[in-house]
Amino acid sequence: MHRFEEVVSTVEELRDVLGFPAERVQRKVINELDKHCRQFISLSPFLLIATSDAKGNMDISPKGDPPGFVQVLDQNTLVIPDRPGNKRADGFLNIIENPRVGLFFLVPGYRETLRVSGSAQIVRDRSLRESMAIDGKEPHLALAVHVEEVFFHCAKCVIRSGLWQPEKWPDISDMPGYGQITVDHSDWHESPQEVELQLADSYSKNLY
Repeated sequence: MHRFEEVVSTVEELRDVLGFPAERVQRKVINELDKHCRQFISLSPFLLIATSDAKGNMDISPKGDPPGFVQVLDQNTLVIPDRPGNKRADGFLNIIENPRVGLFFLVPGYRETLRVSGSAQIVRDRSLRESMAIDGKEPHLALAVHVEEVFFHCAKCVIRSGLWQPEKWPDISDMPGYGQITVDHSDWHESPQEVELQLADSYSKNLY
């Protein structure tokens, strides 16, 4: 592990470097999903869910579907369907131990982002799962989040990254395929080509 020479380890040291947020920044945090938050969530096809277990081990799981896939049931409750995946269930296992979650919503082309935090439950209400069906396939589980804190995040990180500007995207032609990465990371007995074929089949048949 790399050893650093200058480490910020106290709140006082941090504030000496950064200063303090403006009053407007402090006041923008709200405790419910108002009309602006609801509209943003209805347009979002992608979010990230941060969780941790009882020991503080972290996970961040991506979720994606057509815009509107996250349902807002009331000003303090939203629900996210769980689609077929690799069955690791890292986030769900964490939530069973520690219900605290953080959500990060993106809308392609919109520079600002939405941050939501609260507590979560894994639910299976039949009527809810039926309302989330795609291609006639209901999710087996859904994640209900009880919202406690919400705010829109400014666009500086998106502007700096050029996230929505294709002309600023990096050249990925030298990046190996997921099949090669999987074989290298897992010391798997199949070839990268075999893994890629299995993935392509899963992507075409098992999205829902």
